[in-house]
Order: sequence, then C-alpha cells, then structure tokens
Amino acid sequence: LAYVTGIAFAVFQLVMAAWAILPSQVVRGVHVGFILLLSFGLIGNFKATTNAGRTLAWALGALGFMIGLYQWIFYKDLIIRDGDPTTLDLVVGTLLIALIFEGTRRMMGMALPYMCGACLLYWFFGQYLPAPFTHRGYGFDQVITHLSYGTEGIYGTPIYVSATYIFLFILFGSFLERAGMIALFTD
Repeated sequence: LAYVTGIAFAVFQLVMAAWAILPSQVVRGVHVGFILLLSFGLIGNFKATTNAGRTLAWALGALGFMIGLYQWIFYKDLIIRDGDPTTLDLVVGTLLIALIFEGTRRMMGMALPYMCGACLLYWFFGQYLPAPFTHRGYGFDQVITHLSYGTEGIYGTPIYVSATYIFLFILFGSFLERAGMIALFTD
C-alpha cells in the first residue's frame, strides 16, 4: 500500500509540474494530504506492533488525504466564503491541524509541537496577557481558517516550495541513483 501510494504521489507531482492543471492552493492541499497518508502509513508499517495499530495509522493517514481532497473538491467554495467558514470547514481545518501536530510528534518528537502549541495558545488567549504581550484577540474561526485554508498558514511558502521544487529534485535524484548515475558522477 505504501508503494502504491508513493507511485500515485509521484505521478500526481509530475503531472502538476508538467501541465499545472490545478491551482497552487489545490496542489498544496493534495501534497500535504499525500504526505500525511505516507507518513502515518509508514509509521504504522514500521512502528506499530499490532495490526490494530497499523490499521489506526493508515486510517489517520487516509483521513489526512481526504482533508487534502477537501481542498480540491471545495476549492472555489472556500475562496467564495473566505472569512465566513462553515462548521464543516472548521471541523476539517481543526482535524488538519491535529493530524499535522500528531504526525510531527511521531516523526520528530515533542519540540516542534510544543513550540507551535505555544503559538496556538498565544493566538487563542493572548488578549488576557499583560501589556506588552497582549493582542486584540482572535476568534476560533479566524485561527483555523488562517492556518488551514490560507497561503500563510500550513499551506505557506515552505509547502509551496516542497510541492513544486523539492519533491521533483528528490524524485529525479532517486531516479539517478537507481540508474547508477550517482556512481558514474562520483567515479
């Protein structure tokens, strides 16, 4: 399953690089969806000790992938209702943030989720802090839509670069390595 998912991810990225048939925001969403699917799936394959653990990991990955598809399916609707999210938008955005936090925790440890969690706490409760640390306050919907649907949150510049350039460099580097070109260059 991981192999098939990786092939589908590579084909998607190659098609997007060659023909750019989808908007950048959709490509970013599907890119993150594939990353969540592969990350949780591989965590399940290599770290889970039971079939239930593997199934749960793949289910979380599938949920992450469906969230990426949500960006694609409702792309125009999300743009039209920007700033006025539906309840479903908020649920999907919250799930995206939770899955990214959990995937990051499993892959990299607790440091990055703690730092990002501190930022979330500041956004939600910063209006109660003393000056000069206070701010006007942000609503739950503002935080979730900013992080989950804009190009300044999760789908910001790093994901854009990953979806358009880094993935292709890694993919072609893998092809060169498997074809023996790296050894040829080294020799």
